[in-house]
Amino acid sequence: MTMPAPRALALEIHPHSPTHRIATYYPMVETPAGRWADVTWELHQCLMPVTDAPWEPARWLEVRSADAAHPCYAGHRAWSTRLAAGYAAALAVYDAEATEETLSPHEAQQLRDGTVVVPVGQLSEWVLDDLDEETSGVRC
Repeated sequence: MTMPAPRALALEIHPHSPTHRIATYYPMVETPAGRWADVTWELHQCLMPVTDAPWEPARWLEVRSADAAHPCYAGHRAWSTRLAAGYAAALAVYDAEATEETLSPHEAQQLRDGTVVVPVGQLSEWVLDDLDEETSGVRC
């Protein structure tokens, strides 16, 4: 899996408390099934005060810039400075922790072959099935 250019990150904004939202940044990866947020790797989180704008339970964005004036923050001007700073912090974590070695074509194919993408609607079912398999031999 590779991070698509130009350095796109997935950003999830969801309620944290009655007075704050939390922004969590994830790397975007290319898989055989398309582009996805790698939610197994939280790059950065930041708290933001609630604004007057109504919010859905969670909102996902694709951010590409540490410039608060960038169009990716257009719908979130009250938080654009914080979101842009969060992008810069998340990208610094990614750059510091990401593997610098390029995979060989064979290694990349093995990684793609071993990647399982579970559609969101089936995730809870998939996890429950996996737990059933793990606990089928456990007796209390």
